[in-house]
Amino acid sequence: MRLAVAVLATLVVVAVVGPWIAPRGATESGALAAERLVPPSAAHPLGTDAASRDVQARMVAGTSVSVGIAGIALAVVVLVGVACGGTAALGPRWLDRWLMRIVDAVLALPRILVVLGLVAFTGRLGPVGLGVLLGLTGWAPMARLVRGRLRELDDADFVVAARAVGATPVAIFWRHLVPATGPAVLAAATVTVATTVPLEAALTYFNVGLAPPTPSWGAILQEAADRPLDAWWLLLFPSAAIAATVMSVQVIGERLQPGARRPHAA
Repeated sequence: MRLAVAVLATLVVVAVVGPWIAPRGATESGALAAERLVPPSAAHPLGTDAASRDVQARMVAGTSVSVGIAGIALAVVVLVGVACGGTAALGPRWLDRWLMRIVDAVLALPRILVVLGLVAFTGRLGPVGLGVLLGLTGWAPMARLVRGRLRELDDADFVVAARAVGATPVAIFWRHLVPATGPAVLAAATVTVATTVPLEAALTYFNVGLAPPTPSWGAILQEAADRPLDAWWLLLFPSAAIAATVMSVQVIGERLQPGARRPHAA
């Protein structure tokens, strides 16, 4: 758990300070042809790509982009999912039925195909647009989770007591239900991050995600598509970053699950 938190915290710090650490070299082509596809060395610890760009600079800048896209998608998922799930659980029955039909329809659609279709319609997107798109196609599981959790809490003693003293539904929602659903939402949020990061990388790898020369982990992977063995460092380092991110958030998510077992103090 501590290792996962440390890895995730490091990625977040690099994502925040990345634009200042590597403001140049991530998108600009190098001037020397001799520096094309140079393996890791003292001058270039993570090697260079086909445009003579330093991979270390692109990894640092790409962390800001990839983590930023995941953060934007997460914000959209939480905002839309909690709003939809809360409205369905606390609203009238007919509204609950219609909202859940919409959620079921969204869940039934293959997400990757929906994203590909929307990208084909809108064209290549920037980091913000791609993050919003991934959020708008991934909010349905959060909505179903929130709705189910709120339904479970509808007859809880503290909710019944709040109604008995005259608390309004809005007050009950914000003061009692939101804190009670917080752990479940946080656990589901980690799943969102764990799916968004590799999805963005896959879209960019197949030339339907971020447009070059925007750096991201997927963009670096895409540069290794035609030479996976000759330029192994272009495949290794972004893959390791993606794997570390996914495993870290999954470990944290498991610990945040309601009812997760925690070690007893000695």
